[in-house]
Amino acid sequence: MPSLERESASAGPRGRKASVNGSGTPSHAVPAPLPPIPAAKATPQAKPQQLWQQRIYVGTMQQYVVVEIGPTSSAGEVLQLVDAQGALAGGAGEGGYMLWEVAQDFGMERPIRSYEQLADICNAWHSDKMLLNFLVIKRTLLSSPLSRSNLPRSSPIHNGSVQYEYKRGKWQKRWMELREHSLWLSKREGGKDSTFLCSLNNFDAFYMIRPYKGASTKGYSWAVKSTDSLTFFENTSDYVHVFHSNTEAEGKAWIEKILLARSYVLYQERNVISTSAGSALARTTTRAGQRPAQTLVNVGAPKAEGPTVAPLGFEPGSLLAKRLPV
Repeated sequence: MPSLERESASAGPRGRKASVNGSGTPSHAVPAPLPPIPAAKATPQAKPQQLWQQRIYVGTMQQYVVVEIGPTSSAGEVLQLVDAQGALAGGAGEGGYMLWEVAQDFGMERPIRSYEQLADICNAWHSDKMLLNFLVIKRTLLSSPLSRSNLPRSSPIHNGSVQYEYKRGKWQKRWMELREHSLWLSKREGGKDSTFLCSLNNFDAFYMIRPYKGASTKGYSWAVKSTDSLTFFENTSDYVHVFHSNTEAEGKAWIEKILLARSYVLYQERNVISTSAGSALARTTTRAGQRPAQTLVNVGAPKAEGPTVAPLGFEPGSLLAKRLPV
């Protein structure tokens, strides 16, 4: 369970420091070391978890808390911890509280679902941008549709016309479809030239937090960005895809549908389906000599006509020799 420490906003720059609970034995240099004497009984020791201190802002940049989290700490656990300390009392806004990832290096942000692990998010940040990117807690109307209790039972679908930035500063009108929790682009509606853009297995929708350079002043800009590290991509243009919709309503509708489709991937496929499939494929125990209650395959009597195959014979005296009925 993560632990919390409150600090003032003037406590200096943010940093991540890992504190690992482990022990080591000093080594002594000797000319000819003897092999160690084996222990009488080896006692397995639990591998210590790596913990680090993460600054999390609350509402604005004026207040923050420092939370010590580990590899399996989820956003929901951090929210419960901060709320229990009274840091969320009196917050303004509509909806419920959610933890947000702010990727300032790209000028965008997204809500973090309660069951997402924070280590996956923080480890994906570029090491040179660690002082720019941060986590913040704020209210949002997305807290209900993105909650565990409102997970979609099927992957959402959506389509519409968007402006797609295929090259930095270069835009083209495309028909985009969200299906099979993936994004597909084509030149026109119903076109057979549909091409795959990205999968929501490792991409998520992001809101822009500042005007996007090169986009039209009218309409609404938004993006999908990989949740993996930038170092995994040979071509950095494949790491983030920026779109421009004619209206804010159209753009936000795209974001919400993609967020829901990503929720389906995260929970339904990775947790529920994998668990149920593993239990369904478990091997049942059998006993030697146990026979099925009924024949699994009905085999009819051989036809009289047609060639027959002579039974195999064995040399006399062989252990495999068998007296065949006439």
